[in-house]
Amino acid sequence: MEVTDLQTEQQIHELIIKGESEKGKQFLVEIITQMARKRNFIEADKFHRLLIEAFPLALNEIIRATEILEQEKTAAIDKNQLAVWSALLRVLDFGEFVVLYHSMERRRCAQGEMLVRQGAQNSDLYFVNNGRIELYFQETGKKIPLKVIGAGEILGAGSFFEASVWTINARSLGAEVSTLKFDTLQQLERDFPGIDSKLNDFCSRFKISSESFGKTGSDRRMYTRYRLSGITQMILFDRDGNNTGIVAKGDLFDISAGGISFFVRISKKKNARLLLGRHVGLTITSEPGSRFNIGGVVRAVRSQPIVGNEYAVSIQFERVLAQKELKNLINAAQDNGARR
Repeated sequence: MEVTDLQTEQQIHELIIKGESEKGKQFLVEIITQMARKRNFIEADKFHRLLIEAFPLALNEIIRATEILEQEKTAAIDKNQLAVWSALLRVLDFGEFVVLYHSMERRRCAQGEMLVRQGAQNSDLYFVNNGRIELYFQETGKKIPLKVIGAGEILGAGSFFEASVWTINARSLGAEVSTLKFDTLQQLERDFPGIDSKLNDFCSRFKISSESFGKTGSDRRMYTRYRLSGITQMILFDRDGNNTGIVAKGDLFDISAGGISFFVRISKKKNARLLLGRHVGLTITSEPGSRFNIGGVVRAVRSQPIVGNEYAVSIQFERVLAQKELKNLINAAQDNGARR
């Protein structure tokens, strides 16, 4: 049973021990009603779960408390926000929208305030309620504008649904946003199965495509990428740089002087997210008997929808490869491919 307010929970237990379950049920419904009307929905939800766990057969009380919560949560939503998020309301059920709306932190961002900086490990999802946010990236010290987004748009889907560092900057031009935490959505998914995939599909319309970067005259790739075949072995290090003994093998995909990407099987999505930002040691085998060792940092872990449990892992090398090193790896892979 989840601990809420200890004094209140103790009172509930005492009533149950005394056999006064009727008083206990009514007491909880009163608390839920009070909290909901004060719009303290976090506590109201906790006591609601406590009611269900302590008195699972008290259907009348559970239904009454649920209706009170839903009514108060619905009444607490600004009508203007219903208009702003009308497109999202066509994707989510109203009950899903209400619980999502009240699960987020709402805040006002000052003019010029940075929401997220390029290269940051930030898995929050930002819902723009009003105002505007400027998106841009830095390249060789220059600011490259991308676009300005406004009310009803969502920012951060790429790093939220797929573990990766932010590749752009987001700066407020005077905006109010609601922030959704990744763990919060996972909790909602347990109560509202399918809300994760619905939100993911909706957010796909806001992802910045590679074409958007093409319009700026840049593709953000500092180094040319080359297809590479072979096998890589990845060893995870702890924060102190010690070998953890955790090893994963994957199929190489491409390489540049600055990094490499490969495909690897990962059993659980949460484990994939844990890789982001980790320091690793790589052993690249592009032909039999040929091994190249280098360290790096995990910058992205993206699921591959066609193949279950397969992820594309992108590593930034700890140093830039010399042209001779890069050429040797590419040539070895080509020779190995030709022999096959």
